[in-house]
Amino acid sequence: MKIGSKELSQDIIIIGAGIIGLSIAYHLLQRDPKLSITVLEKDTLLGLGSTGKCTGGINYQFRSPQLRRLSLLSREFFQTFDSVFNAPSWYKEKGYLMLVSEEELWDQLQRAAEQAVAEGIPVKIFSRQELIENFPYLHREGFGGGSLCAWDAYADPYAVQAELYSAVRRKGAEVFFDREVTKLIKNGDTIQGVEIKGEEISCGLVVNAAGPYAAHVAAMAGISLPVQPYRRQVYVCTNPKDVPKANPTIVDLASGFYMHQEASGKTVLLGGTDRETWPGLADMVDKSAAEKFFLAAMDTIPSVINVKWLRTYTGICEQTPDFHPILGYAPGLSGLFLANGFSGHGFMHAPAAGQIAADLILTGSTELIDVELFHPQRFFGNIQEPFLML
Repeated sequence: MKIGSKELSQDIIIIGAGIIGLSIAYHLLQRDPKLSITVLEKDTLLGLGSTGKCTGGINYQFRSPQLRRLSLLSREFFQTFDSVFNAPSWYKEKGYLMLVSEEELWDQLQRAAEQAVAEGIPVKIFSRQELIENFPYLHREGFGGGSLCAWDAYADPYAVQAELYSAVRRKGAEVFFDREVTKLIKNGDTIQGVEIKGEEISCGLVVNAAGPYAAHVAAMAGISLPVQPYRRQVYVCTNPKDVPKANPTIVDLASGFYMHQEASGKTVLLGGTDRETWPGLADMVDKSAAEKFFLAAMDTIPSVINVKWLRTYTGICEQTPDFHPILGYAPGLSGLFLANGFSGHGFMHAPAAGQIAADLILTGSTELIDVELFHPQRFFGNIQEPFLML
């Protein structure tokens, strides 16, 4: 199928060539190679969206059992990636060190660790003294305790995205860039295709995997999707001299500050304190936030005062009100599947999302997880109690 031909029709159209959209396409074609799938991406090149700007973290230390389950379901994909795709993902299990200073957070951290261990996830608790002994570069009086999971890892987001892109194309999917969907074609309560640049493409199913633009796409079908985009700044700096190479990713759960060390050990990615920004799609850098950010960073690792600030870039994070993804068919419509709102966890949970979506699309159900907890209906009726996110 070539855009520009007279007869345009596909089994499935996926809106968005980010990690979620490509993972869904990949897992669908793994299950049914005969499917005709087209992926439409508004950007002009691969990796210009949220996936290409994320820090590549893979985390198991969630308070939510559903999010832990998504991490577990994605584990084998990342562990076997290099051999399956015959390409490096730079996957490395380096651990996340979660730090707490408040008693309430300390209690929540311990409960989450106990639950994770019961599920087979190796999480270790550190007392204040153990933190001082094992991580002497931390603020000595800043934290009452912490936890470390040996499975927490890093992989290169663009490397994974690029190989998924190549794989789905080898499997027969069409991927088009600079193709922004401008309209969902609706007939009654059924979505029958999309319109791009004045051309209509009919299909049996449209998958909304548009990342930060998810609500905009859903609105074309008359749905008010509770997914909002937020700007998140990342500061690229030299590594603090007293922090050893291959150090765990550091996360202060109170301030949100994190320090992720890149593979070379020479530079670090810092961020996480801008959780109170207004929603919006503008990806400009706000330099006025730097002073507050670096003060928070020094409250965690005092030697940050001596790092060299190299550059700053901004990514857009899509969030739901309960910080859990939306996976399921749009309420009141047929022909529209939603895969949105991964709330900063899209890269690490993309393999699971692809498997679950493939199950739901091809069979109508999945045994991988209680998918009702992710169904969009929770926001449109019988709203459940909000989930808790660590």
